[in-house]
Amino acid sequence: MLYWSEVVGASVFINQNKVGHIENLMIDPVNKAVVGFLLERRNTDIRHRFFQFTQIEEMKRDSVQLLSTSEIKSLPKDYRKNNILAEDLMNKSLIDEKGKWIGRVVDFAFNSLNGVIREIIISGSLVEDLWLGRKRMPVLSNVEFSRQLIQIDRDTKEEITGLQKGLKKWFNMDSV
Repeated sequence: MLYWSEVVGASVFINQNKVGHIENLMIDPVNKAVVGFLLERRNTDIRHRFFQFTQIEEMKRDSVQLLSTSEIKSLPKDYRKNNILAEDLMNKSLIDEKGKWIGRVVDFAFNSLNGVIREIIISGSLVEDLWLGRKRMPVLSNVEFSRQLIQIDRDTKEEITGLQKGLKKWFNMDSV
C-alpha cells in the first residue's frame, strides 16, 4: 500500500528519462479508486499533464515508471466532472449516518497494483492527535465519497482504530 502523502512529489520516468513530478491524484468516487495522476505544470503548459493509473509499469514511494511517452496527455476539461482531486479530499469532514462529526481526512492509502483506496487516516483535532494519535479507517463498500464530505455507516465506524502514536502511548499512561 502507498499513501497519498508519500506519492505526491514522486518523480515520473519513462525509459530512465525523468518527465516530471506527481502533483495530485484523480479519484473515482464511485469505485473509490485512484484513476490517474497529474504532473506539475511546466512554464508553457496551460493545463496539467495527466496519465492514467493503467499506464504505470512500476510504482514505488519515490518514483513511477511509465510504459511510454504517448501516455502523458493534457487533462481533459470534462475529466474532473466525474472524478475528484486527492487534495480536494484532504480535510473533508467524515460523518456517520446520523450526521455526527467523526473527524477530517488527513491522508489515505491505496493499493499500488490496482489503485483501490484501502484506508483513510483521520484527525480529530490537534490536541487529540497529539495525545491519542490519529485514527485509521478501512474503506468498506458503505463509505460514500462526495465533494463536500465522506459519509460512513455504523459498521464502518466500529472498524476505526487508533494508530497508537500519541503522547499517551509514548508516556505509557495506560499502565498508571
